[in-house]
Amino acid sequence: MFAREPSRAAHCHTRLRSPGQTPPEVLYQRQRESPDRLNNSARRIYDLLRSSLVNTGGSMPLVEHELTDALSASRNTVRAVLQQLAREGLVTRGPKNGTRTTGSLVLPIDQLSPLQARHLESRQLGRPPMVCDRLCLPADWTVLMIENLLLQDSFPLGISVSYVALAQGQSPDIDVKDSDILVILEQQLGVRIGGSQTTVGAVAADNQTAELVGIEAGAPLIWLEDLIEDESGQPRALSQLRLRGDRIAFSANAYRPI
Repeated sequence: MFAREPSRAAHCHTRLRSPGQTPPEVLYQRQRESPDRLNNSARRIYDLLRSSLVNTGGSMPLVEHELTDALSASRNTVRAVLQQLAREGLVTRGPKNGTRTTGSLVLPIDQLSPLQARHLESRQLGRPPMVCDRLCLPADWTVLMIENLLLQDSFPLGISVSYVALAQGQSPDIDVKDSDILVILEQQLGVRIGGSQTTVGAVAADNQTAELVGIEAGAPLIWLEDLIEDESGQPRALSQLRLRGDRIAFSANAYRPI
């Protein structure tokens, strides 16, 4: 009889679990071990510090030796995290000014809140089929596209593109300059907003967006879509926002249903 050759899966299993090889999770734990720095993980320190910076808001100094105690991490770990935050634009580092936070805007994701806007472009689109489907557009309604640069105290935060449903008789010749879409809906179109359906994701900045908001191409952006409805439940606008990940964060209150 011929001996049966071990399967490829068996070889892979043997190679991955060869005798004396330490599992990667054990190596990770050993590398973190320290008698006086009990949370010495760059990933965990990054999350803790970024969360604190975002929720504190405003500009404030950051001192490395104070952070090592506050975070229970080594100075090397804290320094590496601060360097990462500096590359992402959440802190600034200089030889004379030290390390300071740049400040972020925390928006409630479960509330519709207007932002400062600078008009970029607008045009009447007629009835694009995909937009009609998303807006459940009645047969005699049309679509107005509005693109804005979003700002905070003249600092660019991102770009919004909104597809606004215009009912029969509503003129597309409305004043869209320097107005957030919520202001346009409420004050110029007389829409009583009921709520929205929100989707959040992440994208990389394309060259055009990067130039407009002052970041590098490929930088992370928060992608947010709001399908805004009136009080009767009829969709009135589909807004798609690209927001700077180094300047915007979202908050929400959650509850466990009984």
